[in-house]
Amino acid sequence: MMLPVSKFFTVQEPSNALLSYIQKGIDFFERIGQFSKEKAAIEEEYSTKLKNLAKKYAKKTEEEDEVLKSVSYISAFNSFLYQLDQIAGKHHAAAESTREDIVAYVSSKACQLRSSRKNAISDLKTINDILEDHINDMWKSGKIYSRAYKDAESAYQKFYKADKNLEISRLELEKTRSHAMTRNEICEKAKSDYSKSVSTTNSEQKKYHDELLPVIFSRLKAVDKECIGDMSHVLQKLITVDECLSEGIGCCRQKTQKIVNNIEAESDSQLVLDSVEAMMEKPTPFDFEDLGDPKDCDSRAGDSIDGKHKSEALMPILKSPNKKNLLGNFLGIKQKEPEKLESPREVYADKNKPAHVRLSCLRSKIKSMEKELEQATQGREGITRLQKAYYANPQHGNPDACTAPLISYAKKIEALNANIQDLKELYILLEASAESSTPTERSFGGRDTPDTTRSMSGCSTNVSSTKTLEDGVIRERGGSSGDDSSKNIIRQILTTPKRIISSPRTPKSAPFSATNTPVRRKKDISSPVLRSSFSGAIRKMPGSATSSPHRSISSPMKIDKSEILVTVLFEFEQSSAETMSIIPGEELFVQETDNGDGWTRARKKRNQEVGFVPTSYLQFPVASICITPP
Repeated sequence: MMLPVSKFFTVQEPSNALLSYIQKGIDFFERIGQFSKEKAAIEEEYSTKLKNLAKKYAKKTEEEDEVLKSVSYISAFNSFLYQLDQIAGKHHAAAESTREDIVAYVSSKACQLRSSRKNAISDLKTINDILEDHINDMWKSGKIYSRAYKDAESAYQKFYKADKNLEISRLELEKTRSHAMTRNEICEKAKSDYSKSVSTTNSEQKKYHDELLPVIFSRLKAVDKECIGDMSHVLQKLITVDECLSEGIGCCRQKTQKIVNNIEAESDSQLVLDSVEAMMEKPTPFDFEDLGDPKDCDSRAGDSIDGKHKSEALMPILKSPNKKNLLGNFLGIKQKEPEKLESPREVYADKNKPAHVRLSCLRSKIKSMEKELEQATQGREGITRLQKAYYANPQHGNPDACTAPLISYAKKIEALNANIQDLKELYILLEASAESSTPTERSFGGRDTPDTTRSMSGCSTNVSSTKTLEDGVIRERGGSSGDDSSKNIIRQILTTPKRIISSPRTPKSAPFSATNTPVRRKKDISSPVLRSSFSGAIRKMPGSATSSPHRSISSPMKIDKSEILVTVLFEFEQSSAETMSIIPGEELFVQETDNGDGWTRARKKRNQEVGFVPTSYLQFPVASICITPP
């Protein structure tokens, strides 16, 4: 905040310079406070890192065995870590002291200094305004006096001219004289006012420079002096905090030096040696065993053990793995267990899961093996390029060293290709077997997911044929005879649409084509969250499906008001707000049957919980319910 510069007097420019200087001093004082704040943050961060470092390595030393904990250098290092933690605490205390004592002090004092400077500026502006008003009044009085003087002078010039003119009448001459005297009186009055204004302005200006302005300057000086004193006080506090920190760190370092001086290499080495010798057991002396005279071999034929002599029977004892692993166990070396290779059949051999779940697992296994094959191919290409570079520049390396990795990569790629091909064939066969068991049920019940346990009159699912087919597929992959005749027969049966895989869209393949329920594949299955309300019409089918083969879909049918009790076959976890979890063997009441999207709304028998569950996870009674989409 600066004072406006007036055209009447030039005292504002020095005042503004002084105010600017004081403002810079306050800004610098706040800069020292900001420096203290950042210094405290650095001390805090350094303290945290030191504590974490000490805690990290102290935890590692706790994991050592009892022998290592007894040696002096371990205890010395633990003491060093403890003192390091103490040093971190000193830095933390210094940061807290700086933040609480210095930063807060600078903030409050800076506000106080700004307020004092603002009050001084306000008073200075007030006296400047008063002096400027007097100067303005003086200039106005001077202008009035100048104008009155010119008017009086003009009036007297007219009077003198009229007095010299003999042709003018005496009356007109008297009017001219009277006008001149009036203007003269006005001029004298303006002159008197101007004189008084000048006198008043001079007195106010003298008072301004001699009394008022020095007082304001002394107040600004006090503000600047206080600011400089606060800077010195803050810097002295920073020095005090650093001195306290240095004293604390020096004390910790002295203790650390004493601990390090107590390390004894001889005693530590002897302690470890004594502990190792104490764990060692002296072996018993070997006994000499006289095998007898070799000439008596015929009489000792029954003394052999499985066709081997006693000396050969003693060899496994001498070659015991316990003796081989004695040094390794002492050094903490663990024998690496052989990795168990996962059989590809484990992905799909679990028949307790639905077919689409097994297909999904098999699909994921194929993708992972293809990714592994790609990585192996890239590795082989890299080794090949490296071998070519070694052939071009033998000084860089031996090209024969790349032969073993290339052979390993070739075997791995060959095995992966064979496994991927087998899994793809199995995926096709399993998918065909899953679809072959559901076409009549889809066309009759409007369900998208297979039900391996539901049976209906005239259109029951052939569970035994599906299980037999999958067992044949698994036995085909696990067999060792190498005969592919059964594989070709299964493929021929599964790839013949007229035998097993009948399209639900063909009227000849469905025994109840009169229902004409549209078939939806798995990719068209919708979520129950998207089904806000059930709008399908529930119709009860007669006991025999052939009793009304020509019934139309839109023909009215009676609604079965009795609830259907179903049994849960597989476990299902809740996946959204409208679904619910079920466990095998649980009994449910059907609230809304499947309308073609693969979900059934049911109510639990034990706790009356209501929600959507997969239709294929339920076992329905013989009397089936048909859902006709709107």
